[in-house]
Amino acid sequence: MIALGVDTSTPAGSVALAEEDRILGEVNLAAGGHHQERLLRGVDLLLDLAGQDISRVEVLGVGLGPGTFTGLRIGIATVKGLALARGIPAYGLSTLQAMALLHRGTGLPVAPMIDAGRREVYAALYDFEEKGLRVLREEHSGPPQEFLEALPPGPVLLCGDGTREYRDLIARVRAPGDRVEAGPCFLGSTLALWAVRRLREKSFWTLGALKPNYIRPSDAEARQRT
Repeated sequence: MIALGVDTSTPAGSVALAEEDRILGEVNLAAGGHHQERLLRGVDLLLDLAGQDISRVEVLGVGLGPGTFTGLRIGIATVKGLALARGIPAYGLSTLQAMALLHRGTGLPVAPMIDAGRREVYAALYDFEEKGLRVLREEHSGPPQEFLEALPPGPVLLCGDGTREYRDLIARVRAPGDRVEAGPCFLGSTLALWAVRRLREKSFWTLGALKPNYIRPSDAEARQRT
């Protein structure tokens, strides 16, 4: 079973192929601008480098956000198109949850932080149990200091571009025992492996369920409401 994972929710976009529990390859790109120009070329390159063909892909996984509004629409629309064209299932996963799964082997609670602009972050807190993720704090958007001060005192792993943007604040608010992963979170492989598991479990899916997880309204929507 071969899965294609697609994430364009943040500037750290990525696509990956997995066969069962094995990663066949991943193309990562942390760059400015939109992923629209690069996504399909990245998929083509990945398939070529892995010696695979799109006809062998049996399931798709995509990051639903939160993240950049245009990026979310690009990734989700592309995955929907591939699912329709191939007649294969497609599963969507919250970007914050995917970031937590990326770091599940650390043994620490994971607090993903995505820079949301407006001096805010998209953030949540997760731990792990036998069945998977356990939500300790629900996804939300808000001031980073408020989120950091609400975290438990014990060691926590903080990740995402929000940790890079607010590194000085983290150093002031949090204890030295925390672990900070400020590098890009490339999620293609995580999404591909997750999609394999979902298909194995025969999880229900619909294309209608692939909706952007914005958490808060866009700037344009916010202006319309005022």
